[in-house]
Amino acid sequence: MALFRFRTRNPNRDRQTDVSRFAGIRQALDDVRAEIERERDGFQRRYDEVAMNAAFSLENIENEGENEKISAKVDDYAQALKNFTQRIAFLEKQITFLKGVDETMAEFADENGLGRADAVSDASA
Repeated sequence: MALFRFRTRNPNRDRQTDVSRFAGIRQALDDVRAEIERERDGFQRRYDEVAMNAAFSLENIENEGENEKISAKVDDYAQALKNFTQRIAFLEKQITFLKGVDETMAEFADENGLGRADAVSDASA
């Protein structure tokens, strides 16, 4: 009669769970990074458009002389460009951070045999 019968899970099942978990985290990081990159690209397009409008407005001032309405537009464009620049820089900072997190995750996964989905099939072979 066995008094102490202790069962553990199959190590392959544990490995599958770990590989799946890390793959999910890395996919989530990729998804968030892609979302941030889309936002950055949208701000960059708007920045380029505003910069072009500002250049045309400045050219208009040079050709026709300064007037209050165009000067106000140029001031608005300058503020918008400043805001876009700050936002784009912060989005770039977020992208860099997430790339670092992903690299750390990849290193951890590789060091612990979790880096590849086929590690599960390799371990069971």
